Amino acid sequence: MVRTHASLASGPDGRRAWHAGGAARDGEGTLVHARAAGVAGPDGHAAAGHHTVVGADGTITRQGGVVAQGANGGTVRGGRSVQRHPDGSLQAGYAVSMQGAAGGSISRSGSRTRSADGERMASRQTQASGARGSYAGSTTRADGTLDHDSTITGANGNTYQGQTRFTRGEGLSHTGTCTDAQGRTFECK
Repeated sequence: MVRTHASLASGPDGRRAWHAGGAARDGEGTLVHARAAGVAGPDGHAAAGHHTVVGADGTITRQGGVVAQGANGGTVRGGRSVQRHPDGSLQAGYAVSMQGAAGGSISRSGSRTRSADGERMASRQTQASGARGSYAGSTTRADGTLDHDSTITGANGNTYQGQTRFTRGEGLSHTGTCTDAQGRTFECK
């Protein structure tokens, strides 16, 4: 069984929008569904879509993404995926990046898992840069403990590196180090 649909619309100011999708089921019971849509005009353009598969065993897999660009040249791109299994386990991930017209950028990605017995783990990474400096951070969480590491670099080359840990039942700990552009350590304020 296959079903599809599509549409396209245009406006007097040059704007255009479209949408398309479809679904299919094979002889073994697997169901596939896909959909995409987009818009374009004087202010820029954007498009997004997703793809879902429901397996005969009950496993569900979903993937999606988006891309957009403004009239000034700034862009955004992103994607994510999720897979759920009949035993309750799950794997998921995402990534997104943004580029500014003036050159600054930021990106973020992450993942999380859940086992069949309920154990959870997650991680996230972030990076950003611009005229004033850069930032890089990483966070992980598992078994009641959260760790966060970060590095911040200023336009003058000074750098801060920090590590923070929180453990349920034990509390919070933090350390940080500051260095100048020549690698000399100084007191963080």
